Amino acid sequence: MDLSLDRIERLMTRRNAWAVLSILAVLTVVFGMALRNVRLDHDFERFFPTDDPELDHYLAFRERFGHDNDFLLVTATNDGSAFERGFLVAFDSLAGRLERIKDVTEVISITRMSEPHVTPVGVFQVPWLRTASDSTIMADSARIWQDERVRSAFFSVDGRSILLVVNTVHGISKERSDDLMSAVNAVTEGSTLGDIRIAGRIHGQYWYIQKMLRELLLFFSVSVVLLSIFLFIGFRTAWGVVVPIGVVGLSVLWQVGMLTLMGKPLSILTMLLPTILFVVGMSDVVHILERYIEALRLGHGKERALAITYKEVGLATTLTSITTAIGFATLLTSGIQPIREFGVYTGIGVILAFLLAFSLLPAVLLLVRTPVQAKTSELKATWYPMLHALFQWVLRNRRRIPWYFGALAVLCVIAMSNLKVNNYLLEDWPEDDPQKQDYYWFEDQFGGVRGFEMEISVRSADANVWDLDALREMEAVQDWIEREYKVRSILSPVTVVKTLNKAFNGGGAAYYRLPDTQEETFRLVKNTKAVSGRVAMDALVSADGRRARLTGRMRDEGGYIHKQRNTEMDAWISEHDGILEYRQTGMAYLIDRNNEKLSAQLIGGLSIAFLLIGSIMAWVFRDLRMTVISLVPNIFPLLFVAGTMGLFAIDLKVSTAIIFTIAFGIAVDDTIHLFGKLRIELNKGKSLPYAMKRAFLSAGKAVLVTTIMLCSGFVALIASDFASVHNMGFLVSITLAFAVVADLFLLPVLVLLLLPPKKAIPKGSLK
Repeated sequence: MDLSLDRIERLMTRRNAWAVLSILAVLTVVFGMALRNVRLDHDFERFFPTDDPELDHYLAFRERFGHDNDFLLVTATNDGSAFERGFLVAFDSLAGRLERIKDVTEVISITRMSEPHVTPVGVFQVPWLRTASDSTIMADSARIWQDERVRSAFFSVDGRSILLVVNTVHGISKERSDDLMSAVNAVTEGSTLGDIRIAGRIHGQYWYIQKMLRELLLFFSVSVVLLSIFLFIGFRTAWGVVVPIGVVGLSVLWQVGMLTLMGKPLSILTMLLPTILFVVGMSDVVHILERYIEALRLGHGKERALAITYKEVGLATTLTSITTAIGFATLLTSGIQPIREFGVYTGIGVILAFLLAFSLLPAVLLLVRTPVQAKTSELKATWYPMLHALFQWVLRNRRRIPWYFGALAVLCVIAMSNLKVNNYLLEDWPEDDPQKQDYYWFEDQFGGVRGFEMEISVRSADANVWDLDALREMEAVQDWIEREYKVRSILSPVTVVKTLNKAFNGGGAAYYRLPDTQEETFRLVKNTKAVSGRVAMDALVSADGRRARLTGRMRDEGGYIHKQRNTEMDAWISEHDGILEYRQTGMAYLIDRNNEKLSAQLIGGLSIAFLLIGSIMAWVFRDLRMTVISLVPNIFPLLFVAGTMGLFAIDLKVSTAIIFTIAFGIAVDDTIHLFGKLRIELNKGKSLPYAMKRAFLSAGKAVLVTTIMLCSGFVALIASDFASVHNMGFLVSITLAFAVVADLFLLPVLVLLLLPPKKAIPKGSLK
């Protein structure tokens, strides 16, 4: 009898069990008390990669010209025309109340705007829209409708809606922006204007976080319920539900408590951590329980059964925890801090779940009654006949199965050709969500909410953006951007000079153009700040006059389309190269760029995970053929999920690229457990076919049960309204399901075809 097994059995005492429970109880109290200080961090700017030079350029641009996303767009719609007096008076009143809200710096409304007219006796500000009487409204509306620039900026295409812009304090925090949004909602709800819509980063963030918190709580609860149902089906007793859920739930509590003690807030990503840990952590628990019950069925007592479980499942479970943690840890290849934190913290959580499974679970098992299933023989167990028949089928078709998988791989590669890197600013929101419908409405009626930002600088040391040649070149680029890129409501030095030229020529519409001479341009520029205001000019042109900003709004057509247009724009600018340099920037541009770059980084991280896990397999098995056999079945689930994404037109983006590394780390667990049991049977002197059969029947049940439970936990997320959460649930579930198919059908075939009949795993390995 193995002395190490005896030594383990001697440790399995009720006294030690109570000691372990006491220590764990103290730690649980410490971590539990820390939960009172849990903080949430929803700073979206932390998702910008720190290793991207474009971020440095954007931050310098923002420092120079101000933030590009600290605003709200507010519209009101009238049943008739937007130019009805009662409607305009109420709208102007709304603008006034919004202006008084804390952290609002300015409200830009057409009812409060004026157009400068310069005369020999001074500058006169002519209101764009006077609401004193119906006659003035009629006259002003005709003037507005003839000015396409003003009309498109403040009025909808159908003429029934009017827009105002609420500018806020730069860099406003999440808490303050939530307070501001609550105040805005209170003002709009108290308005006599019925149909009011709001858009902007602050508004989107406010609703996104609220909805996501509700959904995460809901689907965590659903996952727990589904796991409880499958645990009860699998173990047919209350303890078989309460004990596993208690062990895994405790690991979630410990992880969140540990993060809080470290002063780390929960971000948008780490809020997913409880659900993922709860589902993933269940795997170790189920494998321990299955082997424990199997040992009890052979007539061993509790202490001996637990010692056997430690001996036979311990190493395999350790390896699966390491490989799963590696899958999460490869997210460290990302240049984005929240994703790196998500990978590290989830990896730590997996290890915590493993430690609790091998400390808390055995302690509890020693103190509770023997499971009911232990009294049922293996031959009468529910899973045995099914697995036995399945193994016989695999043996009969062992020559065909590799061809089936090969054909499926070819189909998946073909489907993968449809994959593309793409993202939308509001892609996570469900299509029928009222907030998303409002954003679509803004795109249809006002040209969109997505910002467009470009920095323009002069090449020559003695040049200036106010030079007429520079303005003419800038005008050509601006016209192309407006015409081809469909950017609306553009502001730039060109629009400023055109407006000044119009103002100094009596407000005539024909003079909304650039001056004819340099002298005339300089004369206008001297009066820019006097007419346009210092703050407005500082937001468009740097103090030295060498850099300028071109800003506008556009539709969000997806990063894939925007990348194509950026290429076209860069090519056009290169062909018309002149005295200016152009560089696109802004938060929306950075998000698109980050998505593409991060997707590539995460796929690279998958390669690292594959290499690391392959190295572990090579060290464990000390045999190249065993290493290859262990990795091949885990390539197919990744091909399958990639083919599924291509088939269902699921774009490659941050939220889906993460899935590959996570799923691979989890999927390889099945292979390790099957090989672990195969190693045990071979080292007992069994023949290769018989050892494979025993591994299939014994570890196969645990693999099937854990896969069903894992899938049940993730499949609940499919019902989520958030696209990223829905895709994670869908794609991880099918990856895990196909992984178990590959391990139960392909892995035995590869073992029997590629290994010599007398093959035994070296005794020096896996000890």
